[in-house]
Amino acid sequence: MEYSSPAPGSRTVMPVHTAVPIDGVRIVNTYPHDSGAFTQGLVYSGGYLYERTGLKGKSRLRKVELETGRIVRELNLPENVFGEG
Repeated sequence: MEYSSPAPGSRTVMPVHTAVPIDGVRIVNTYPHDSGAFTQGLVYSGGYLYERTGLKGKSRLRKVELETGRIVRELNLPENVFGEG
């Protein structure tokens, strides 16, 4: 898509967004996970998941083994901090 400056006195027209077709979904693997964790942020690096959970007054930051779901390290965030994003 290309944009250029509009001519003086003309209106700017925004592009119309169209949906991208999806040709199906295939699950390639599953891993154990704490079903009580309300995941707000998730990063995978070096074989570990780094997860931020967000629950009012109970937010946490965790390092989790992907293959086992074992929590390697967990930090409880202060009650006034919401662990989103």
